[in-house]
Amino acid sequence: MQKLDKKDMAILYQLELDARMPLSKIAKKVKLSKQVVKYRIDRLVKNNVIEKFVLMTNSPKLGYLAYKFYIQLQNITERQQNNLIKELNKDPYLMWIVTCDGKYDMIIAPIAKNNVHAHKIQNELLTKYKKYIKTLLPLNYIDARHQKRSYIIDEKRKDFYAPFWGNEPENYKLDKYEIKILSILCQDARKPITEVAQEIGCSVDIVHNRIKKLTKDKIIQGSRIMINKTLLGYEYHKVLLNIRFDTNEEENKFFTFLKNESNIIDVIRMMGTWNFELDIDVRNANEFHNIMMRLKNNFSKNIQDYESLLIFKEHKYDFFPLKEKFN
Repeated sequence: MQKLDKKDMAILYQLELDARMPLSKIAKKVKLSKQVVKYRIDRLVKNNVIEKFVLMTNSPKLGYLAYKFYIQLQNITERQQNNLIKELNKDPYLMWIVTCDGKYDMIIAPIAKNNVHAHKIQNELLTKYKKYIKTLLPLNYIDARHQKRSYIIDEKRKDFYAPFWGNEPENYKLDKYEIKILSILCQDARKPITEVAQEIGCSVDIVHNRIKKLTKDKIIQGSRIMINKTLLGYEYHKVLLNIRFDTNEEENKFFTFLKNESNIIDVIRMMGTWNFELDIDVRNANEFHNIMMRLKNNFSKNIQDYESLLIFKEHKYDFFPLKEKFN
């Protein structure tokens, strides 16, 4: 666990709200100079507290849907698993890769054009890694709400804006500049526009205008930071829910409950064996138990079943993994 002071935590929270927030704005919010804010951010990156500045894009608008594959492994050593993760990291269709403890050993999130395409990706994985994959449970994304981590500053969530992923697939066409901009910023959302322009070989105005356009058209939904939760003294749990609502009002009540639970971060609707995923950051097992008890107390008649997993490490978190596929 890393010791951070209140100013560090305040800076982390501002970057969680918007990873691309200018230094001047962060400085004003946390009452420090720009130079001190920059120094502290650089230190948080150097010490691996901040693992990545994440740009959040909405791939259904680009014609791609998301899926989750829950994987049980077998006959695999730690070295072999590390090699497997390295190989999977290179897969252009995988947005997210984590290792976990519980019923499943690994979760990966591919994007695909449709169910047939997703089925092909699934079969290729099962064939290529048949020695290691014991079972694979596929689920379909419906949508995701990325709620902000207000627990960083020990406050109840006030800003309920949550970058959104989902809706019906569209066929939004990216031009060559937009493809390169998204490819660069999805690796480092905080990269200055001047550096992006230099890397692409175009003017700053082109980059600025394309980012403005992609944001207006809701391709870019926002940005956040990927935090090493362990260094902050937190555990990362994922809860799979089978929950049933008889009315829209009941589901809306559920969403309101989740918004007001500051430790519940990502809320994902699914289709399949489980129909909701909740990502929960907690300090310890007791805190996790209390959240689950509040959930069960409020929705005892709705919850049919649930499963919880402890996420050890996020190995990939990229909302625009395809890159060259759009060329």
